[in-house]
Amino acid sequence: MTQDIRTLTHAYITAFHNRDIKGVATLMHEDFVLTDPENDALGPKENVLGFISGLFDRAGTTLTFRPRTVLVDGAHSAIEFGLTIDQDFLEGIDLIEWQDGRMISMRAHLTQRARVIGS
Repeated sequence: MTQDIRTLTHAYITAFHNRDIKGVATLMHEDFVLTDPENDALGPKENVLGFISGLFDRAGTTLTFRPRTVLVDGAHSAIEFGLTIDQDFLEGIDLIEWQDGRMISMRAHLTQRARVIGS
């Protein structure tokens, strides 16, 4: 089970980095809920996909999602990452709960950082 969750987590990372909304959608449970600094609790799946799709549209080709650490414990995974959107650089952690091979919830914690020239 742990390896499957690790593989699924990496599939999410790849889909998000590639702005692949269909790939992200495939990994979400119908009752998926996202909690992040902009949303107390956004769900279900279609509402979250609308939010992410809007983010992808605003970012265009400037979005990069780079994982630093991926941890897995049972039905949970955590991604420590750097996220660049245009000139904005954020560091964050996504805490994901998986159910039946799909994400049922994600708590995203983000911190804006100063952009380092040349990175």
